[in-house]
Amino acid sequence: MKKTLFPKYEGVQASRILIEKISSESKESIVTLNHHSRGNLGFLLRKSLSFENIPKCFNMQSPKLKRVKSAVEFRMERTTSSLEIKDDVKSNVKEVMFQKAKELERRQKTEQNETEEPIYVKKNMGTSLDTMQDNHDVRTLSLSLIEASRKAGISYILYPRKKKKKSKKRLKSSKLSTMLDELSKPPKLLKRSMSHGILPGQKKCLLKIPLYERHFQCPSLPSLLNFDKFVQSKGGIPENRDPRTWVIDLFSKHKPQKTTSREKMVKILVPKDVPKEVKEPPKLELSDSLKSDLPPEVIKHYESEVEILTEEINNKKIYPAFSYCRRGAIYRKLGKLRSAMNDLQEAILLEPLLLNAYWHRHLIYLFQDKINEALEDLNYINKYNKNNAEAYWSKAEIFRKKKDITLATLNYTQAIKCKPMDADMYFRRGEMYELTNKVLAIDDFSKCIFYDPKRIDALMKRGMFHYENGNWNAAIQDFTALLKVNPQNSEARTYRGRAYFERRLHKEATQDFSVAIHLDPNNWLALYYRGCLFRKTNPMRALQDYSVSALINDGYENLGCFLHRGLLYADLKLWLLAVCDFETVISLERTVTLAYINIGLICLLHLADYIEAAWHFSEAIRLDPSCIQSYICRAETYYKMHKLKKAVRELSCAIHLQPDGIQLYIIRGQYLLMMKCYDLAKFTVYQVAEMNKDLTELSPVQQALIYSFCENHSKAIQVLEAVTFNKPEFTMYSLLAKAHMKAKRNKEAVRMFKKALDVFSHSNKGPNAIEASADCLYNLGLCYMDEGNLQMAFDSFTKAVNANPEFAEGFYQRGLCKAKLHKDSSILDFNHAITLNPKYYEAYLSRVAFYGMKGRYSKAILNCNEAIKIYPQSVRAYFYRGVLKYCNKAYKLAITDLTTAIKMDENSYIVFYNRALCYTKIKELQMDFKQAALISKTNVNLCQATAMCHHRNQEFEEAIDFFTWALDINPCFLDAYTGRGNSYMEYGHDKATKLAQKDFLRALHFNPTYTKARISLGYNLQAQGKFQKSWNHFTIAIEVDPKNYLAYEGRAIVCLQMGDYFAAIQDINTAIKINTTAEFLTNRGVIHEFMGQQQNAMRDYQAAISLNPTYSLAYYNAGNIYFHHRQFPQASDYFSKALKFDPENECATMNRAIANTILKKYEEAREDFASVVESCPFWAAVYFNRAQLYCCLKQYELAEEDLSKALSLKPNDALVYSLRAEVRGKIGAIEEAMADYNQALDLQEYAQ
Repeated sequence: MKKTLFPKYEGVQASRILIEKISSESKESIVTLNHHSRGNLGFLLRKSLSFENIPKCFNMQSPKLKRVKSAVEFRMERTTSSLEIKDDVKSNVKEVMFQKAKELERRQKTEQNETEEPIYVKKNMGTSLDTMQDNHDVRTLSLSLIEASRKAGISYILYPRKKKKKSKKRLKSSKLSTMLDELSKPPKLLKRSMSHGILPGQKKCLLKIPLYERHFQCPSLPSLLNFDKFVQSKGGIPENRDPRTWVIDLFSKHKPQKTTSREKMVKILVPKDVPKEVKEPPKLELSDSLKSDLPPEVIKHYESEVEILTEEINNKKIYPAFSYCRRGAIYRKLGKLRSAMNDLQEAILLEPLLLNAYWHRHLIYLFQDKINEALEDLNYINKYNKNNAEAYWSKAEIFRKKKDITLATLNYTQAIKCKPMDADMYFRRGEMYELTNKVLAIDDFSKCIFYDPKRIDALMKRGMFHYENGNWNAAIQDFTALLKVNPQNSEARTYRGRAYFERRLHKEATQDFSVAIHLDPNNWLALYYRGCLFRKTNPMRALQDYSVSALINDGYENLGCFLHRGLLYADLKLWLLAVCDFETVISLERTVTLAYINIGLICLLHLADYIEAAWHFSEAIRLDPSCIQSYICRAETYYKMHKLKKAVRELSCAIHLQPDGIQLYIIRGQYLLMMKCYDLAKFTVYQVAEMNKDLTELSPVQQALIYSFCENHSKAIQVLEAVTFNKPEFTMYSLLAKAHMKAKRNKEAVRMFKKALDVFSHSNKGPNAIEASADCLYNLGLCYMDEGNLQMAFDSFTKAVNANPEFAEGFYQRGLCKAKLHKDSSILDFNHAITLNPKYYEAYLSRVAFYGMKGRYSKAILNCNEAIKIYPQSVRAYFYRGVLKYCNKAYKLAITDLTTAIKMDENSYIVFYNRALCYTKIKELQMDFKQAALISKTNVNLCQATAMCHHRNQEFEEAIDFFTWALDINPCFLDAYTGRGNSYMEYGHDKATKLAQKDFLRALHFNPTYTKARISLGYNLQAQGKFQKSWNHFTIAIEVDPKNYLAYEGRAIVCLQMGDYFAAIQDINTAIKINTTAEFLTNRGVIHEFMGQQQNAMRDYQAAISLNPTYSLAYYNAGNIYFHHRQFPQASDYFSKALKFDPENECATMNRAIANTILKKYEEAREDFASVVESCPFWAAVYFNRAQLYCCLKQYELAEEDLSKALSLKPNDALVYSLRAEVRGKIGAIEEAMADYNQALDLQEYAQ
C-alpha cells in the first residue's frame, strides 16, 4: 500500500540508481540502469498528486487502478532491458584518474601553445583581461544602482551641478564655539564597517558624471554585507575549517593565474646562471568540459537522469538534498566537475549528515590534488559510519601515495575489519607490510589467496618469499597454483624450476625451464639453469643453452653462465675457449678466485705455461688468502719450475690452514726429500705416523696418571684406553674422558663421558653414585662449553644439579651458560650457588659481569665489594670495580681501584691500559699505555694504544717508534701500518710523505679491502697533488664498503680540488645521508661556496652549528660569509664564537681583528693582531692588516714598520708596496714613496 499510495517514495527509489553504494555489507556495487521511458514515472507522479484529493476521487466514475496489475506491469517494465555498470570504489577512482589525466594533457597542450606566442601579446592579453574585469565590476555596480533607483520610483537621473564660487564669510561666534566643542571631544576610532560611502572631498571630481558611474576606491566594504548568504552561495564552509582561512583560500584562488605570466617574464629576464626553480604540480580548476570514458548509451541515460533530477529540484516536491547529491554524482561521472561540486555543496548544506555527498566530494578533491580536504571528508564519513570500508580504503590509498606506510597500513586494517572477506584489501595491506615486515605481508597475501585463490600477484609474492627463504615445497605449491590460473607465466615457471632444482627434482625442473623458454625465448635465467642440468648428461645441449643465455645477457647478473660454460669447455678439452670464458668472468668480477684457479690449472696441466699459471694462482691467493687449493696449485707450479724451496713454503702455508691434512704432510716430505733435507723429511714422516698411529699398548692406571700430571696427555690417553678395553667400568671411562679434556680433545671426552653415563645406568649404584654421576654430567657440560655447544652444556648442567641439588659448581656453570645464551634467568643460578656456598667468590664476580652488562653499575660495584671481602687479594675484583666506576664516570675512584690492582700485580698490562683510559678522560695523560706495552712486550694492541696516545699528544717520533714495535711483534698488523703512515704525514715534508705512502701500500698488500689504509693512501696522494690516483683509491674504498662515509668525504674533497663541484656535492650528500655530522655539513657548505651558492652554504653552516654548537669551523666559515657581505657585526660575533671553541685558530683571530678595524673597535683589533703576531710571526698578511689598523689610527710610522716586515716575508707583493708608498707619502718621505710606487707598478706589469 505504501508504494501505491505514496509515489513520492517511488520517485526516490527510482532515482536512487545514481547513489554510490559504499556500505560495508555489499561485496560488489553494480547499479542497474533502465532504458524504459519516463512515462511510467510520470504516471506515478500524477498518482501522487491525486493522493491529496482522495475524497474527490471517490465521487468520480473513472475506472479504479488495481494494485496487483500495476505492480506486475511496473516490475516487468523495470526489468526489460538493463545495463550493468560497475560503481565500486576502484571504478570511481579510475574515473577520477582518467579525468585528471585528460585535464593535465589538455593543460600541457595549452601551455605549449602559450609558450609559442610572443611575450608582448601575453602581456597585452593579461592587461586587457584585467581591464575587462574592472569594466565588468563597474558595469554590474551601475546596473545594481539603476535597479535600486527604479524600485524607489526615480525615473530620471540627476547630474551634479557645477557650483558657483562664493565669497568667504566669517564664522559666527556661536558656530565657532560649537566647532571647538566638537573638536575637543575624544577621538572616535574608525572601524572597517564604519567606512563612509563618499567623503565630502570626493564630490569635487564628480563633474558631469553620474554618481553610479563613478568607481570609488574609498569604500572598504559595501554598505550591506550578508555574510551568511555569501557563504551559502559559495557552497558553505566545510566542517572543521576556520572561516577566516576558508575566505582567504576562496579569494586567493585566482592569484596563481596572475602570477604565472609574471613568473614567465621573470624567467626570460633572469640570466642563465641562476638555477631554475622546481615547478609545483599544476592546480587543476573545476570545469564542466572534462572528457568521460563512459559508453555513449550510459552517457545518454545519465543525461536523462539529470533532467529528471533537475525537474524534481525545481519543483521542490521532495526533499532536495538527495536529488542534489545524485545529480552531483552523475555530473562527476559525466566530467562536469564544477556543477558536481556545486550540487554536492548544496546537498551538504541542506543535509550535513548526507555521507554520500562527502564521498563524491572527496573524489573531486582527489581530482584537484587537495589531499587534506579529501581526508577531511573521509574522516567525516568515518566519524558517522565506522563500518565504511571504502572510506578507509580511500584514505589508505592517499597515505600510500604520500609514502606514509604506518597510516596506510592502519587504514587498510580498518577497511579489512569492515570487509574481512575482501581479498584486494589484504593484498594492498600486504604490499605495505612488505616494506617493513615481510612476515606480516605474507600473512596478508595468504589471506588474499584464501579469499581469492586465483589472485596471481599474491601467489607470486608469496611464492617468491618462500623461495628466497629456502622453503622449496611451499614455493613450489604457490607457483603451481599460479600456473593453474595462468599457465603462460614464464617467470613463475622459471622460479618453480629453480625450486625443483634445489630439491634435486631434475626432471620436473627441466620441464619447467623448457616451458619457460618456450613462453619467453629471452629468458636467459631459464636457459642458464637448464644448461646446468644438462652439463653432465648432455654437454652439447648444455653448451647451446649456456651460449644462448650469454648472448641474451652478457652482464654481471649472468656471471655464473660464463663460469659454468668455461668448466664445460674444460671438460670438452677446449682449453682456449675455456680460458676466454674464465677471463670474461674476471672482467665482470675480479674477486672470483675460482676463475683464476681454473686458468692457472689449464696453463699448468695443458698449456705448460708455468709463469702464467703461477701469476694466476698468486692472484687467487691475493684475493682469498685462506684458499688452500691455491697454495697447493702454486706449490705444484713451483715444483714444475724446479723451485722446491718455494714449493715447500707454499705447502707449509697450506698445512697451517689445514693442520689435519695428512696428504699435505706427505707431499711436503717428498719435496724435502728431493731437496736432500733428510732430517726435515724424516720429521715430517714421524708427524704423519703420529697422526695415523693405532695405539694398542697396555700400561697401569698409575702410569697414566703420571703421564697426565707431566702433561704427556697422549701417553696417558693411550694407557687409559688400554685399561678401559680390559676393564670397561664407569670410573675408567670417566678418567679417560678427563684425560681427553686435559688434552683439549673435547669430542673424545664427550664420547667417553657419554659412555661412562651409559655404563653407570646399567651398573649397580654405590654409596657415592649420585656425586659421581653429577660430576660426570658437570664435566660433560664443560666439554660442551669448550666446543661452543651451549644448549647441550645447559642440559648437562641441569641434569647435574637435578642429580645433586647441593652442587654449587653446577649451578654456577649453568648460570654462565645461561649468560652466554643471553638468558636473564642466569642471575638466579648465581644466587642459588651463593646460597649453597656463601664464600663462592667466582659467583660474585659472575654476578658483577651480569649487572655490568645490564648497565646496573652500582649493584655490580656492591657485588665487587662482597668479592673483595671474601678474597682481599683478588686483582680481578679491584680491576672489575675500577672498570665499573669508569663506566659510572667516577674516573678518579676508578683510578684508585686500578692503582690498587697494579700494586698487587705490576705485570698486569690490562690494568695499566684501563687506568690510562681513565687518565685520558680526566685530561691527565700518563704513560700507562707505555708501561702496559713494556710489561707485555708481545701485546700488539698495547703498543698500538701507546702509539695512538703519543700521536694525540703530537709526539710523532715516539708514536712512530711504538708503531714500529707493534709491527716487529706482528708484521701483518694493518692498524700499525696505517697509524705509522699517518704519523709520517704529520711531518709535512716530501720524504715523510713517501714513507707514509709505503706504509699504506704495505697494509693494502696484506689486505686490499682494508678501507682505513685505502682512505689514508687517498689523502696521501692528494697531498702529493695526484688527484686522479687519489680519486681512484677513494672510489675503490667505496666499492669495498658502500657505507663508508669517510671515503665519500675524501672523494668529495678531491673532486672539489679537481674543480668537479657537482661530483663533490653528490659525494658529500651521500656521506651526510649515511652519517650526518657537523664536519660533513661544513664541508658541504664550503663546496656550495665554491659553486657560488653562498645562501646554501650559510644554511649548511647553521645546520652544522645546530647539530654541534661547539664546532668552531662552522662558526668561522659562517663568519667569513658575513664578512664578504659586509655584515661586520655578525662576522665579528661568529669569529668570537669560533675562537671560544678553538682558541688556536689564528685565521679567525685575524679576521676578527679586520672586522673590528672596520667597526672602529681599534683596541680589540690591536689585541687580536698582537695575538696573531705572537703565534704566527712569519705570516706576512698579519703585518699588512695591522698596518691598515695603524693607518686608521694615523700611526704611520708603526704602519711603515709592519709593511716593511711584510715585504721582508713576502717581497713580491705589489699591494704591500702600494700601501707603503701611501704611508710614506703621508709621512713626507716622497722619494721612498715614489720608489715604492714604481716597484708596485713593475710587479703588476710582471704579473700581467
